[in-house]
Amino acid sequence: MRESNRLAEIWPPAAGGADWPDSAFDGIIVRRCLAFVADLAVILVLLIAASIIFGILGILTFGLLWPGAALTPLLVAAYFTLTLGGRHSATPGMRWQGIELRAWNGNRPGYLQAFLQTLVFYVTVVVGTALVLLVPLFNKRRRCLHDYLCGTVFIRSDI
Repeated sequence: MRESNRLAEIWPPAAGGADWPDSAFDGIIVRRCLAFVADLAVILVLLIAASIIFGILGILTFGLLWPGAALTPLLVAAYFTLTLGGRHSATPGMRWQGIELRAWNGNRPGYLQAFLQTLVFYVTVVVGTALVLLVPLFNKRRRCLHDYLCGTVFIRSDI
């Protein structure tokens, strides 16, 4: 019996998940899309600034401090992991749209779960773009495919 309680702590979807009101998911798909576009704009600005800084450092160090092609994926992974795993559980775009990421049991995600959410999001987008966009249309909580795989859910932060 004790082992089943441990399973519920490790994998919250097995426990049935937190109980949010239906209003926590009103307009969540549109908010997520707008937040993602806003976050892409922020990432673009950060990427331009990082490219300038690392470009100068690369010239001064004869290429030793130039991260090359690894700069973009590292910056994107760091941006989403640090903001989703942080105290607000939301990127700046998500905060602007009034949404936040939660673990299936209602807790805020840690950095490991935030990294997993980021990684699985980009893998599912590359593998099945249509699925990412279609899955939330057929469930009450408007969860995407990567949300199911990571045990997370996006909710409105004003509930």
